[in-house]
Amino acid sequence: MKKPDIEELRIGTEWVYRVGDSPPSQRVRVLSVMPKKNSARVQVEFLDGDRAGQAENVPGSRLRAPWSKVGEYDELMANWQRLSGFEIDTVEEAAVEVVYELLLPPEVATWEWKPIRFATAVHDQQALADLMRAPVDDVLSSVASFDLSGALMLSCEGSLLIAERLCRMHSMRVLGAVVEEEKIAREKCKRGFHREHPLEKREVETSPEWEYRWYREHLRPQHELLRQWCGHRAVTFQERLVAAEAEVRRLDILLARLIDAMKDDAHQGGAMFAQRMEEEHERERITPATVRPVVERPLDPSEIPVRYVQSRRRWG
Repeated sequence: MKKPDIEELRIGTEWVYRVGDSPPSQRVRVLSVMPKKNSARVQVEFLDGDRAGQAENVPGSRLRAPWSKVGEYDELMANWQRLSGFEIDTVEEAAVEVVYELLLPPEVATWEWKPIRFATAVHDQQALADLMRAPVDDVLSSVASFDLSGALMLSCEGSLLIAERLCRMHSMRVLGAVVEEEKIAREKCKRGFHREHPLEKREVETSPEWEYRWYREHLRPQHELLRQWCGHRAVTFQERLVAAEAEVRRLDILLARLIDAMKDDAHQGGAMFAQRMEEEHERERITPATVRPVVERPLDPSEIPVRYVQSRRRWG
């Protein structure tokens, strides 16, 4: 239910008054309206309860609906109150946002910011069922919900269940996006990055140490949660697939070098080179255990080994 416009706040009309979403509705009568640039101040008189007969100057945003619709408005607020009983943390919020942007078209479902962060509005239940490969009721039967103007409103718990189900059904897309983001994070942790200042409209240069701390506190927990939602089998399969592709590319390059060397030197030198290539082939073999990008802590200057380079002395 949308908030009233200034034109609707006519003198003598009765309205639902609430300081916030949780307190009960109170009946007030408009005595005068003082328009502001983006809102209005309203002089109201309380008509019921302990404050009956009292007048007060209040913001226009506290007048929520005409008093004739108080039952409808109270029911709506009670529904939102039911949905607010489940909360999620920032890591879960970030993971839900990744999944929704990657897999869920906005015409099917969207997350909402007000009055509850990360509640979900389902606009097309059949399309959502097709994406989840299961009936909506089977997945969300235990989740608090209500109908709002044709959209199915779900609590944050419903958002988590939808995101997890989508990860299970479309794990390769999610895991591919995670790996690509880890590759970018690895480069940032090596060289630093340029980010927009949160308060000033300018770019600032971040250090590798700062980027690693950001990755460890924000990105890594989010990535591990997404991998958990995708499931152990999907993660293992994806890592084996990436390892196999990388190993094939490496063997192609190694084999090309070996063939070229053998063509150039078919005698003792070529045989020795072929032996070295065989040793390198075994030593640098790519496996699922080594394929995941490892984001390493930047080295402190005291940890960097000192290299001494000898040069010929020049006599003047």
